[in-house]
Amino acid sequence: MKAFRLFVLCAALAFLWAAAPALADDAPRKAERRTPVVVEFEGNDSIGAALASSLQKKINVNNPVNPPREAKFRILLSTAAEFPSRPGVGSVYAVVWTLALSEGSMEYYLVRDLGIVTPDTVDEVADRIVSRTEGVSARYGYLDREK
Repeated sequence: MKAFRLFVLCAALAFLWAAAPALADDAPRKAERRTPVVVEFEGNDSIGAALASSLQKKINVNNPVNPPREAKFRILLSTAAEFPSRPGVGSVYAVVWTLALSEGSMEYYLVRDLGIVTPDTVDEVADRIVSRTEGVSARYGYLDREK
């Protein structure tokens, strides 16, 4: 009985060892987004401007769009100093995601978010917005019927 268990264990380990390269190739791949993302910024505080700049850079890196599309996801980012007497302490931000199927058409309001950003958390907040954008585009991408 012990010999049979040892044989089964060795066979299972050999199977896993042989199947490991094949399983590694099946790792989930990031789906290419076909609808472009545009960032629109409104605000006059320095921390908000840094957030918008960081967000724009990260969106451009994660925004492979081929072929060009008429429909666009828009990230509307609005910021203001948290304390007007101390503008370098932090900013409040509001983000709204919309989808415009064509220029000049009505936009679909998708989701919104708000929060506080400090000089130390600009990149972290930008990463969070990019991550949420990926989720929004995956969830509402079906609205762009040309896919």
